Amino acid sequence: MPFKRAISRQSAVLTPSLLASAIALAVSSHAWAQPESMDDMVITANRTATKIADIPGSVQVIEAEQVEQQMSGGVDFKDALSQLIPSLDGGSQGRTNYGQLMRGRSVLVMIDGVSLNSSRSVSRQFESIDPFNIERIEVISGASAIYGAGASGGIINIITKKGAQDESSFSVQAGLKSGFNSDDLDRQLAASAQGGTETVDYRVSASLRQSDGFYNADDDQVLPDITQTSSQYIDQQDLMASVGVQLDDEQRLELVAQYFKNEQDANKSASFGINYAGFSDPEQISVQHGLVLAEQPATTRQLLNLQYSHDDIVGQSLYLQGYYRSEEMQFYPFPRIAGANSTISASNQQTDVYGVKSAMVSALDEASTELVYGVDLSRESFSSSQQYYDFAAAAVSGGLIYNPTVNTGRYPEVDIDTAALFLQANTRLSDKLTVNSGMRYEYANANVGDFVATTQQYQVATGALPYADAVPGGEADYSATLFNLGAVFDLNAQHQFYANFSQGYDIPDPAKYYGYGSYDGSSLISGIDVAGNKADAIETDSYELGWRFDNNQLSTQVAAYYSLSDKRITNSSRNLSVQVVDEKKRVYGLESAASYRINHQWLVGGNLHLVKTEKKTEGHWQDLEAYYASNNKLGAYVDWTQDKLGLRLQANMIDDHTDGAERQLDGYTVTDLLGHYVLPVGQLNFGINNLLNEDYQTLWSQKAQMLYANLTDPAVVTFEGRGRTYSVSYSLDF
Repeated sequence: MPFKRAISRQSAVLTPSLLASAIALAVSSHAWAQPESMDDMVITANRTATKIADIPGSVQVIEAEQVEQQMSGGVDFKDALSQLIPSLDGGSQGRTNYGQLMRGRSVLVMIDGVSLNSSRSVSRQFESIDPFNIERIEVISGASAIYGAGASGGIINIITKKGAQDESSFSVQAGLKSGFNSDDLDRQLAASAQGGTETVDYRVSASLRQSDGFYNADDDQVLPDITQTSSQYIDQQDLMASVGVQLDDEQRLELVAQYFKNEQDANKSASFGINYAGFSDPEQISVQHGLVLAEQPATTRQLLNLQYSHDDIVGQSLYLQGYYRSEEMQFYPFPRIAGANSTISASNQQTDVYGVKSAMVSALDEASTELVYGVDLSRESFSSSQQYYDFAAAAVSGGLIYNPTVNTGRYPEVDIDTAALFLQANTRLSDKLTVNSGMRYEYANANVGDFVATTQQYQVATGALPYADAVPGGEADYSATLFNLGAVFDLNAQHQFYANFSQGYDIPDPAKYYGYGSYDGSSLISGIDVAGNKADAIETDSYELGWRFDNNQLSTQVAAYYSLSDKRITNSSRNLSVQVVDEKKRVYGLESAASYRINHQWLVGGNLHLVKTEKKTEGHWQDLEAYYASNNKLGAYVDWTQDKLGLRLQANMIDDHTDGAERQLDGYTVTDLLGHYVLPVGQLNFGINNLLNEDYQTLWSQKAQMLYANLTDPAVVTFEGRGRTYSVSYSLDF
């Protein structure tokens, strides 16, 4: 809950090599943006500003300069995060971050402490803000007992830029990116004004982005994603405003408002041949003009975040946060080929969340112990619909013409009320030893509405059935008591060792779990209802041992981790509904990063993530299915700066991964060259992305082919990575 601003610094990025030499690289180079000082402060770890040196866990702070370097050099935001965060999987280059795991598990994404995760996990958390508005990103690896559900793999908290108590200033950015194909041009324009007085500060900003087509290494257009939707031909706008009021020496009030919209505006899309012949003959699949679709894929989000702090209430500090988040997500039509029963439809999903977070901070024992305790309350409401289209018109056009017909429900309506109590203690037992401990009790009540299965709704709407029985809804309660205990030992001013145990938990997506049924005509035979099929919460125990070193020239962090959950979540191969399997899941690995300052001109670095994910079946540990697993990852970079010119060569290597059933995720290496030149007025930025023109499929493309294997031909969900592209941008602060 980021009420106070904290300043920390770091460096980051990546490049490929042999995994056999990766351990040596991890101890001598750096890419995971390790903070330059262990005395730097982060907010995310303990809900208040906390020194990195006092946190028993892997911590990372990515500063605005690092984000801007990646983005002004043309790197996709999801790929940039993968570059900068060692344990985060590679990006999709589309809208979705589905399957982009952290330490092999789900990641909680926040903006200024407001969760972007919802019970209906639509996986567009990284499509939430323009990087122009990011001040820094705080990253905690591993399960967290502090923030509750959804953080079993870690936390990424995006801190937005705010005003300053200074005279007014302005910032402008403009950029272009292209691979020089026929319709291959990305544009960006952003501007902000900020300033303030001793009592009031403000910042207002507007950022606009547009993209055209994406092309692979062979200059063929990348097939648009009709499953989780594409980032081609989009218009994006991010409007933000913040105002802070210093009420007196001890009280501060801050309001942040955001309107974000990313909408596809295309007249080209995937063509699958007449009558969807491409589903059996991939040679007929191509990208063609002629798309007729009134409601194209979009993400629309409004966010309000009000924060209040008081530094002295009976000797304690109070932090209050009230927030509201509303988002609507539109998907692309997807065909279900079933002879005379074939249909094509797209879903629209709406989520509204509001809540309150509170925290009190109290210093005890002459400040050797700090207590943080508080209450979190939230209410989430989810609804959805399914728009059907004329299948005959879509089939004849190869999947380009969509005439709306009937509209039905898509998932059950879900309301979730959550209440949580937490207590954290940070105790300095001696000059060398600090202990961090705490607990969180969280209770959630999910109210699931009655629901007629979508297929039966469609048949009723088209007159094929007179009515259909509903799968009963009901209330499902969840509760979890989570604990954490860790210690940090300062060997000397440069070396730290730490150990940590923390628990996390996840609630299976109720909208995709409940409401499915088997029917005999209009009559319900059996269904996944709340009373008879309650989905249990999944608890995760996480253990970590780590070492940090910083002597102002070499900065290193290495952590070995192990996490174990009592159950695991899978998706049905028939309809991708959520299922909870009574099998244990474990993830263990090594995460490391380091940077070495050779001199004032040269900085080298690298990072490493080795990860193994397994399930326990019939008493034996086996590899988890590849489409739920993470790949080993290795990165490195070289920075060179001379006067006004700066260059960075970076690369990110995703290793091959094969599971026990011989399903394989093919690895790849992407290399980028980024640079800047300081002009008399402003700065010129440039980049060459995928410098070596690597021909590859993203991890999401390969996982999608496995997940949708029973629904479509793999060629329909094959999405190559972008080939070599060139970017140039100009930025000015005045």
